[in-house]
This record gives sequence, structure tokens and C-alpha cells, in this order.
Amino acid sequence: MRCAAILLICLGILAGPVLAQSGASLIPSPDVSFSITIPINQPHGAAHITPRQWAEMGAVALTGAGHIAFAANDASAYFIPLAIGGWGSYVGYRSITEPGFLRNAGFTSENLGPAFRDASILAGAATAGMLVIGAANGNLRFDEDMLPLLILYPAWGLTQQFLVQGLITRHLAGAGLAPFAVTPISAIAFGSVHVPDWGLAAATTGLGAAWSALYQTHGNLWPLGLYHGVLGAEFYVWVLGRNPWQELLGNEEQPE
Repeated sequence: MRCAAILLICLGILAGPVLAQSGASLIPSPDVSFSITIPINQPHGAAHITPRQWAEMGAVALTGAGHIAFAANDASAYFIPLAIGGWGSYVGYRSITEPGFLRNAGFTSENLGPAFRDASILAGAATAGMLVIGAANGNLRFDEDMLPLLILYPAWGLTQQFLVQGLITRHLAGAGLAPFAVTPISAIAFGSVHVPDWGLAAATTGLGAAWSALYQTHGNLWPLGLYHGVLGAEFYVWVLGRNPWQELLGNEEQPE
């Protein structure tokens, strides 16, 4: 578990600053008339985060707190559909009322090829590492329970990436905060949702750094959500020796 966490942290740290530095300007800032000035000004001018953006980031924090609370009471099976449905409805509402919202948030075909290319490289490296760890731990298995995970988990992964990248990374980068600050903030926000499982929190912090960098570079959520689900399924089964599908169904299998 510690080896996998270190692997993903290293991938995130190595990829984050390099990719983020070159791409933060690709994330647009919404054109609204009311804003709050915050003390993170860049040389080119003042930074602004709007009241709506503050509210959205606050709602993300509440969602994270809800995730921790439900998980602590073995009720993630209720929380995950609720979160997907609630935030999906919000995305639908914004897309209807603001025609450019989906593209700005990252639900777009723009830069899809380069985004998939770079995400595939990082996901491939992480998968290779987890294959080695799974073989060493005796957890390397491909059973029928992995199929629903690989099919359904990306939907939850896409929701999480919208919250972290579309509503935190995008707002902070659009306000003018430097990529070297945006990336660790987003990474820590993503990892903190997985406490008190510190191994998982460390691994997701590393993944969050890499994904934040890729989002700032390409501005596309699709590959991040897809690979989030794939890597999550692999990590749970191969590294942690757990079956999250059975855990959600209330029939948890204890690792041998």
C-alpha cells in the first residue's frame, strides 16, 4: 500500500509543475459583473473569484465532508448516487442557462486527443506499478466483480474530477493563482476526502496533482474521469486487496 501511494505521489509531483506551468492559461475565467478581489495577484493584474465561484467551492467542500461522513458509517452506496445525481443536475442546469458552460468546465472535445495521450501515459505507468505490487501482495486477480467496477466507477470518477478540477482548479487558475500553487491545492483537496485511510489519501493526492496539471494543460475532463475510475478499481483490488463493489452492496469481503 505504501509503495503504491509513493508511486502515485511521485507521478503527480513529477508531472504536475511541468505540465501545469505551460497550460494554466487555457482555463477560461467566467465573464461576470460582480467579483471579490483576493490577495493572490499576478503581475498582469488583479485576481478575482466571484461569489458564485466561492459558493461552488464551498459546496464541493460540503460534498467532501458528506463523503467522509457516509463512508465512516458504511453508507457510501447511498451517498455516491446522490452526489452523482445532484451534481449532474447542476451541470445540466448550468449547461441550459449558459451555453458555454460545458466547454469551459471541460466537457468538450477540444484537446481530447492530447488529453487522452498524456493521461494514458500516466495511467499506464501507474497501472504497471500496481501490477507489480498486486503480484507481490498476492492480490493480482481479474474476477467478475472488476467488470461492474470498470463500467460504473468512471461515472463517479468523472463527477469527482468535475468537482476538483472544474470547480476548484478552474476557479483558482482563472483567478490568476500560479500553477505551482493551484496544483498542490487541488491535489490536497482531492486527497483529503479519502482520510482516515492514509494510504488511499496519499495515493489520491499524487493522482490529484497529476490530474490537476493535465487539466490546466488541456482543459478536458473526459480522460481524467475515465482513468480515475480505472485506476481506482485497480488500486482497491490489486493494492489494497479490497472489493469496493461488495463493500457498496453491504457484503464486504475481508482481505486474506
